[in-house]
Amino acid sequence: MFLISELGLAGTGLATTAMLVIIVASILNFIWLVIYRLYFSPLAKFPGPRLVAATSWVEFYHNYWRRGQYIYEVEKMHDKYGPIVRASPTLLSIRDRDFYSEVYVIGNKRKTNRDNTFEGLDFDGSHILTIDHDLHRLRRKPMEPFFSRLGVTRLQSAIAAAALQLESRLRELKGTNTVLSLELAFSAFSSDVIRKICLGSSAQPGEGFLDAPDWGVDWYNTVVTLSLSIPLLTAFPWIVKSLTYVPDGILQRCFPDGTMLKSFKAKTREQIRKALNGVQEKDDKEISLFHRLDLDATSESERSEDRLAKEAQTLLAGGTISVAHTIAFAAYYVLSRPAIHQKLTDELRDPMSEWPEKVPTWADLEKLPYLQAVIKEALRLSYGVMRPLPRVSPDEPIQYKDWTIPAGVSVGIAPYFLHNDPEIYPNPKKFLPERWLGDVNPEMHKSLVSFARGSRNCLGINLAYAEISLLLAAIFRPNAPKLELFETDDSDVVRIHDYQIPFPRLESHGVRVMVS
Repeated sequence: MFLISELGLAGTGLATTAMLVIIVASILNFIWLVIYRLYFSPLAKFPGPRLVAATSWVEFYHNYWRRGQYIYEVEKMHDKYGPIVRASPTLLSIRDRDFYSEVYVIGNKRKTNRDNTFEGLDFDGSHILTIDHDLHRLRRKPMEPFFSRLGVTRLQSAIAAAALQLESRLRELKGTNTVLSLELAFSAFSSDVIRKICLGSSAQPGEGFLDAPDWGVDWYNTVVTLSLSIPLLTAFPWIVKSLTYVPDGILQRCFPDGTMLKSFKAKTREQIRKALNGVQEKDDKEISLFHRLDLDATSESERSEDRLAKEAQTLLAGGTISVAHTIAFAAYYVLSRPAIHQKLTDELRDPMSEWPEKVPTWADLEKLPYLQAVIKEALRLSYGVMRPLPRVSPDEPIQYKDWTIPAGVSVGIAPYFLHNDPEIYPNPKKFLPERWLGDVNPEMHKSLVSFARGSRNCLGINLAYAEISLLLAAIFRPNAPKLELFETDDSDVVRIHDYQIPFPRLESHGVRVMVS
């Protein structure tokens, strides 16, 4: 008994010693990391707050606890330190519209890598979050024909069908006093379009979100939850990967949002299986995007279900929320500003006179100056993305004025800064479509970077413009369903929270309408 007690005490002592060693080692490692970042890092020479240079927890505090407010802290840094600042231990932020094209370059000018900022989202197999320049090009190339101008032109009938179905759903609500969220309705529209691209003929009639009585609210809430969780998930990358192993009952009690994230991953895998189980030939003009990725994969790892599921997650989520939010943003200002509403309706009178028997092409709608002015102003103030999208030059330094940015360093320019530049957009916070009419300052187009630029720009830019143009034309033409705002004001659309996807006040119910 005495021997057992001694062994027990010895074991306890060893465990305590081991724990102390781990704690001391962690403290020493943290101290060394801070010293390295402040004095030896390639970014040590750049201006900015010392605390921000030392730890990423400053950014986490403002984005998680203060709910997407770090972009405004970076703005204050620029006000104090100048056009280039160290915005985190690993990121340089530049506030200079003239340098945008030097950071976001095309592939034949300089290779561009991505950093690992969004590692915690577990989308690392997707083309969007692929770090290496060459691998990114390899993964993106098979998808480009689907989103080119020609590819989107071929898709016009599907976009028109979704717009007409949405209009029919709106007509069903006439006189019922039903309150509808436009973000939800428009997300059903954009989701069905991107599902058609991704699934091809596997997207069966009657299975879309526009067919659902609730407009696919669970899917929309899941994508919103994912967006709002970005600060937490990127700070703790292990969270998403661990969700698979947690029983749903425990997850629901301890981390309710995790249930939605787990469901999101399961739904996208289901979509991949559905597309790949369909029989399609390689030269089939109606081939789905997912099937094309499978056929064109250069290795087994590239065609694995896990990688394709991650591609599906980024395409389905990205194709849902950004477009829907932009259309709802534009719709609010049209509905709340009678003068804008009247001008837009008057311009649409002739082009939409034979709708839906005759559908104007995207090219036709591009020629309507006031419609396009409304769209550009909506893109400017809804941003798409507010914060800097980090880019890395892997092989050669970048020269910015007197500053040499070493190869391998993350650098970005925030669209929020460009879109609110008073020198380019006088009275920048005000929604003024007229600023895009007449003799327009070329710098306005240059500074509108909602879809980014360069070799890693948004793949869906053409699709987004086509969707936004046609749906706004359909719902604001003469004889369209009459929408009336319900308990909605500017605070329900003005973006003040940066969660990668920008949001208005988080207590908002969005842009709500009734059909009269």
